[in-house]
Amino acid sequence: MNSSTLNFSVRYKPRWRFFGEIKNTGKILELGCGRGVNFHNLQLLSSTAEFYGVDIMSPQEIDPLIQYQKVNLDEGKLPFPDNMFDAIIFTHVIEHLRNPLTICSEIHRVLKPGGRIYIETPNWTTMFAPSFGMRREQGHPFNFFDDPTHIKPWSKQGLFGFLSECRLRVERVSTIRVWIRIPLDLIKMVIGILSGNREKVVNGFWNVWGWCIYGIGVKE
Repeated sequence: MNSSTLNFSVRYKPRWRFFGEIKNTGKILELGCGRGVNFHNLQLLSSTAEFYGVDIMSPQEIDPLIQYQKVNLDEGKLPFPDNMFDAIIFTHVIEHLRNPLTICSEIHRVLKPGGRIYIETPNWTTMFAPSFGMRREQGHPFNFFDDPTHIKPWSKQGLFGFLSECRLRVERVSTIRVWIRIPLDLIKMVIGILSGNREKVVNGFWNVWGWCIYGIGVKE
């Protein structure tokens, strides 16, 4: 990612804006860290924070620079002391959980007073998006249920309720859509269709549709 793209992302994309705000806090926890995409994006911002992650993957699959523990979030327990984290990242995980409310009390417990959480998930309207048939073998979902591991889509009101259940002050809930990028996304989608690149089509479609929503909560 070049510097102009990075600056654009930090200015216009909610997740990257949040990263810019927390990059130099003391300790960051990611719920469902995967192999570390968000961790590496924070490194692009020269983050100085200690980064912790939990997921159901084996430790051998995780970036060794992440302080990782294997945890099933549906079981509702986090192996950390009270008031440990300055920020929590929770992106594209909550829609995979069968019992998402079981983790609420733990989120509140491990956040420091003044600590913030960023949640991102598919919008409930993705249930009505077309399940586009082009190059299905390349993956990348159009419709919510194109991903067979998805369980429950969320609305903005649902995210508000989740953050409230965590006993956090809701700072913001909104749709992720970068309006100034839409003309370029429409061109990108056409190029993707013509070239058979499903990922390029999906990347543009997500922004045009407003495929994702996000919420930010603060512990007071």
